[in-house]
Amino acid sequence: CYSQRKGNYSYPSLDQPQVMKSHDFKHITNTNKLGAESGVFITARTKAEGNKLANNLKGFGNIVGLTQDLETLSEIKADGFLDLYAHFFDLHSHYLPMLQEHYTLWEKLRVCCGVQMSKHWRYELNPATSPNKLEPHPYCGSLDIDAVEKAFMNTTIFKMIDDTSSLGRILRPALKDEALDGRYCSSYNEAVRTKDLKFN
Repeated sequence: CYSQRKGNYSYPSLDQPQVMKSHDFKHITNTNKLGAESGVFITARTKAEGNKLANNLKGFGNIVGLTQDLETLSEIKADGFLDLYAHFFDLHSHYLPMLQEHYTLWEKLRVCCGVQMSKHWRYELNPATSPNKLEPHPYCGSLDIDAVEKAFMNTTIFKMIDDTSSLGRILRPALKDEALDGRYCSSYNEAVRTKDLKFN
């Protein structure tokens, strides 16, 4: 599997699967830059928005895998979506606990660590990072973030992906973060406290 920079939507010369992330679905669907028979997984805020994007992409001949929207996420939670992905990819049931462990830990890092952390946690670390007063984050302050980071790095899936260098960046809280080393998150959080680091 090959991970490419966003904005480059089609690589017909490569003979291996390619992964691309983009927030610019409007541009893609208006120009059909993906090319026919590309597989697409969609995220959206609402079911209606997700269905509209899916129908547009199908109209261009793209293969729509799964659509993940916030409405459905609030109903079936993260474990429900993991079940859907496992079924879609026909994964053996013994992989599901590995996925659940990996995702549960990554979600905590995504929210409580790094350049795209929760704005509430960033504000709690340093009120100067937001012009508005925000409520404290419900759990980031109680986490031993280094322990969570080390546990995440010790998961089976982390070790499997780590051996595939072209996909290594997806092991970070956000693609713009530095590689995890067991203390990245606490070091970044301290930098937010002392250097007024803002989102992205």
